Amino acid sequence: MKQEKLYLAINFNMIPIMKTKLIIICCALLFISCLPDEEEVQIGFTFTISNQSGVEHENVKITIGGIENGEFVGTGSYTLPTIWIRSNNSEAQSFAIDNNRWRPNLNLIKEISEQAYFTVQLEGESPILLYDIFENDVLVSARITENSVIKNKYSGNFSISIYGNGDIRGVLYEQ
Repeated sequence: MKQEKLYLAINFNMIPIMKTKLIIICCALLFISCLPDEEEVQIGFTFTISNQSGVEHENVKITIGGIENGEFVGTGSYTLPTIWIRSNNSEAQSFAIDNNRWRPNLNLIKEISEQAYFTVQLEGESPILLYDIFENDVLVSARITENSVIKNKYSGNFSISIYGNGDIRGVLYEQ
């Protein structure tokens, strides 16, 4: 009988240690599950701007929309902060990054067309459609639908260059 009492005493003493270990394990799992997934695609648009114009620009507006009957119809816009003059060939500015990405309403564009198109407007000038930096006659566009359904996790990175002759070109890297 003495052996049984000794066994029970050891067993009851182990319970608080097991509870503590279980609580620590649960807290660690909860903490790890709340960390952001770095491989997860962030939703929205980011911008990398290269200003080769020799002029600092303020209030540059990027407008997203669709093309209906050959005409651009804007549905939302994003105003960039001051764009500095590029001091060397590798210098560029980044805007709307990380959790501050531009998230326009893609449903408004879907009512117009299956793809999104973009205009860029320098302060005091008319908006111009954004053409591809590599292909002069191709408009920059984003495929916002998949099988006629809006992509719920759409993400894209813009690279836009402003040139001295007033020409603005870009490319969109969809994710």
